[in-house]
Order: sequence, then structure tokens, then C-alpha cells
Amino acid sequence: MLRLQNRLFPLLRNDSASPLLATLHRHLSAAASSSDGSPFSVEDYLTTTCGLTRAQTLKASRFLSHLKSPSNPDAVRDFLSDVGLSSSDIASVVAADPRFLCSSVDETLAPRVAKLLDLGLSPSNIARLILIAAPAVRSCDVASRLQFWIPLFGSFDDFIQAVSGGALGGGALLRRDIDMVVKPNVELLLKCGLTVRDIAKTGLSGTWALVCKPDKLKELVARAEELGVQRGSGQFMYALATVSCVNREKIAARMELLKKTLGCSDGVVQIAIVRHPSILRASEDNLRSTVEFLVTKAGLEPEYIVRRPALISYSLNARLVPRYIVMKILQGKGLLTSDYCSIVVAKEPYFVSRFIDHYKETVPELADVYAAARAGNIPSHLQP
Repeated sequence: MLRLQNRLFPLLRNDSASPLLATLHRHLSAAASSSDGSPFSVEDYLTTTCGLTRAQTLKASRFLSHLKSPSNPDAVRDFLSDVGLSSSDIASVVAADPRFLCSSVDETLAPRVAKLLDLGLSPSNIARLILIAAPAVRSCDVASRLQFWIPLFGSFDDFIQAVSGGALGGGALLRRDIDMVVKPNVELLLKCGLTVRDIAKTGLSGTWALVCKPDKLKELVARAEELGVQRGSGQFMYALATVSCVNREKIAARMELLKKTLGCSDGVVQIAIVRHPSILRASEDNLRSTVEFLVTKAGLEPEYIVRRPALISYSLNARLVPRYIVMKILQGKGLLTSDYCSIVVAKEPYFVSRFIDHYKETVPELADVYAAARAGNIPSHLQP
């Protein structure tokens, strides 16, 4: 502890870190505690002092029934406030990880925050980390683990984005055993042509692959290859994300459905899967209705769809149908020669600019019709 204090003192000259370091020194020098002698109620404390809702209090109080005094929780709340968390932030931390209130400020929290400062994190970034990964900050040496993770993700901000929710919420990534779990998984992913940054960019909860059991990851890699998607291809990470959430039976059923609705062979369907494996994440009902619309209403040939399987991945109600209606209106007025595919694949800002705003003088109602169609309100005479 003395070494930690000696290391903190020179840093007090740093303007951005000085308030926080002064707080660390204060907590390391003496643990402040006070009590007015009145009976302590965990439920009242969580609701009145911490600002939790009644439902949150009922859930959190189960983990804090042993507390007999507000002394330690008060010290923790003061510490979090000094780190830079607002009252609402602190309430979020307590609701997500009630045991955080039982942490020792001088033996656990202050030393770990000091290490994070030594790592180069600003007080505001430390506050962000605590807010989304309180269980990790409470339970493990996060600084040493961040030294491993930040270079792999490219930056602290990219790392924070990856652990902000889903299966990795609460800092699960920081709590996994690096040597026994993470390193073997990273090694296998690299053999598949995937970096940690590639996985994080999928936006499909892809970072689960970094923390699942290594044997499970090996099985999923094999299943992704069974789809016909080759390691090293740009679609392999999406194939991996797909098999992670869709079992073999459902994948087989969806491939069979595609074969029937498109009227093609297993080999032709596999061409579509290899080009866009994420289409297998859609339910059978969504696949059926989408393919039927593209073929019977939009008039696209099955072979055309197979060569452009991304068409199947678009939302029928939010994209395919509304844009089809816009196309038919413009074609009916002789204003459009673009084909349906080019209209569908256009990104929303370009689509609005090119096919809605561009015709606001000649077809002023078009914007309202498009907005209504996206909301599911399609006049009967415009029904596809």
C-alpha cells in the first residue's frame, strides 16, 4: 500500500488525474465510516440512498442481506462519485452488480483504479469501464487483462464497444481465463483468417467466439465449414456467427425451404449460402414470405436471387415492400427506368435522396406514401 501511495503522489501534478488521485490517497490513508446508530435497512438504503426502483431493490437486496451498516456502501458510492460517475450511473452499477457495494475501497477498488491510471486510462474512461463492467472491476485485476485486450481490439474505445452489451455485458470478456480460454480461441480464429477486430465488426454478438469453451469453438468452426464457407473468406465470420445461434436441424430445414421456394437444387442453394450465410438466421416463415414476394411480386427469377442472396436478408416490411411501392408509383408515371434490385440495395440516405426527394415536385405525396408503407400502412390500391 505504501508503494501505491508513493506512486500516486507524483501524479497529483497531473491536472486531469489529480482529483481522482487525491481521492485514492484519501481512501488509502484512512477508511471513512460513520453511523448514527439507527437500524440499517438494506431495502431502504438501496431505494432512498442509491436511487434504485422497487423492482431493482427487491432483486439486489438478496445479495446484500448480510450488511449491517451503510459504512462500506457509503465509502464505495463516494469513491465512484469521485471517479466521475453520476448518481444515476452509480444506481446503474448497483442495480447491475449489487455486490459492488461490498467491495473494499482501500484494498480493492483504489489499487485497481490506480493501476488503470498507470495503464494510461483517463478518469473518464475508467468511469466508463466501471459503468459497463462493474463485476469485472470488482472481481479481477482488470488492468493486466486490458493490457492483453486493447491491442487486439485496436483501441480502448473499440474494446468498450465490444463489451457494452449482449453476452459480454458486465465485462465477461475481462473475466475469462486468458491462458486457458481466450488465447486458444484467438489462435484458432487466426487460423480461420479472423482477427479479433474482424469478429467485433460482425455486429452479431461475434465476440462470444473469444470466450466460449475452446472445444465448442472448434465444433462451430467445423459446422461453418460444413456450410461450404471456406476459412479465410470474407463470409466465414458470418457463417460462424450463424451456426452459433442456429442448430443443425434448423439450418437443414431452412436450406430445404429455400430449395423448394426457389425451385433449385441443393448445390444451387449452397451457392447462396456461401455468398451470404446470414440468411439462415431468418425464421422459416420470414424466408418463405420474402422469397415468395421477390419471385411472385417483384418478378425476380430464382437464379437471379441465388446470385444475389443479400436480397433475402432485407426486411420484407421495412424495405422490400415499401421500395417496391415507390418503384411502381414512379414507373407508373414514366419517371423511372431503374430495376428493382438497384433500388433495394441502395443505402437508405441515397435511396431517399435519389428516389424520394428527387421527385418531390412531380410526386409530392411519395414521401408520405413511403413513410406509411414502412409503418405497415399500405393503401389497398398500392398493395403489392
